[in-house]
Amino acid sequence: MAETLDRLSAYCSEFLIHAADVEGLCRGIDEDLVKALGEWATIPVTYAGGAYSIRDLKTVEELSSGKVDLTYGSALDIFGGDKVRFEDCVGWNKE
Repeated sequence: MAETLDRLSAYCSEFLIHAADVEGLCRGIDEDLVKALGEWATIPVTYAGGAYSIRDLKTVEELSSGKVDLTYGSALDIFGGDKVRFEDCVGWNKE
């Protein structure tokens, strides 16, 4: 997988990786995948899938050594969710 991402990075400015097996379930991120993406990343990477808590931002940051960003979907209040507030995400990013 690392070789594939490296080869594709010549044609991309960023990757958006969807963890389809956990996406939309709000049951947690794929920590192994996030860690691997942090090791493989040579360009910016955003991970999507399973996030359900504001704490997931810190988890992704730690697992990826700060190389992977996180996006929320179903859990986020502006998308109809009730687990994560948009205002809390903005606040976290301002810190």
